[in-house]
Parts: sequence; structure tokens; C-alpha cells
Amino acid sequence: MEQGMMRIENERFLIRNLEICDLEGLKIIRGDEKVYRYEPTFLMEIQGTPEDALEAIRGMNLYESRQCIMGVYEKTDTSHLVGLAEFYDYKPSGKVISLGYRFLSQYWGRGIATSCIQAMIDYIKNHTDVQLITAHVLPDNMASSRCLIKNGFEYLVTKEEDWGYDSPSVADVYTFDC
Repeated sequence: MEQGMMRIENERFLIRNLEICDLEGLKIIRGDEKVYRYEPTFLMEIQGTPEDALEAIRGMNLYESRQCIMGVYEKTDTSHLVGLAEFYDYKPSGKVISLGYRFLSQYWGRGIATSCIQAMIDYIKNHTDVQLITAHVLPDNMASSRCLIKNGFEYLVTKEEDWGYDSPSVADVYTFDC
């Protein structure tokens, strides 16, 4: 995978590294309680102040930190942050990566997650030698599971994982063979 700035596009979205101008959008996403109902408590963008979170996210390098969080923007308004896309647990030697995503609740049900996932898969297939993509979803998040399945992911297993809560969370693991 290319080091430094990342840019993923399809006919509908632009996914790119966050910039200083995205601080207000990040604050709005952090303030949307529905967004984090199904997400781990230790996500980088919800740690500390919004300014600290943005600085930490902007400092991520997929090769050094094995994680990269980017902003998602509709092509019709690339200045308005509608969500976040994430690559994490990148293991180049194992040719494995995980993906995640979260969107402002007013954008749910519009096919945004499905389209964003497809763009992320296309990027991985065209710019890496990754052979396996995983995604981890809380079983209650049926909408996210449907988006993964629409994109060719297959359910693998349900297992306990540390999502940063007081006790382990049960998560469904989905896989996509590149």
C-alpha cells in the first residue's frame, strides 16, 4: 500500500486523509450519539479533545501504526465530512487488513456504506497485495452486516473481542477473499 497521503474515489465518494479544515466535521461526527452505538470505545477519533483526535489521526501512517482513518465526502460536496473510513490491523507479511466505517446518522439508509465499502475493496485490490480483508460487526448492527454481504463478504464466526467496554463484546467476523 502506498505510504503517505491516500485518496480513494468512486463515482459517488471521495475518501481522503483528514485535514485541519475537517475539525468541525469531526466534532459533528463525535457528537452524533447514534454513530457510536455500535462502535468500540477506544476509537481514535473519540479520544481526548477533537483537536487532539484530529492531530493523532493525521499522524497515522498505515505502515507504521497499521491503521489509517480517512474522511468520507460525497462528490457533490467534498468539503462536508459525512463519515470516516478506516483500514486497521494491516499485516503486510500476512497479506491481511481489516476495514471499518462510520457515518453521520442522517446519511444512514442511502447506500453510502455499501458504496464506501466497495471503494475500499477496490483500492485494496488495486494498490496492495492483500489477500484477505476482515470486518468486525456487533451482531445487533444488522445494517452494517447487510452492507458487507452486499459487497461479497462472508460471515466467518461470532466471537468475543475487546471493544473497550467493561467486558468483552460479542462480534461477528466477516471476510472477503481478494
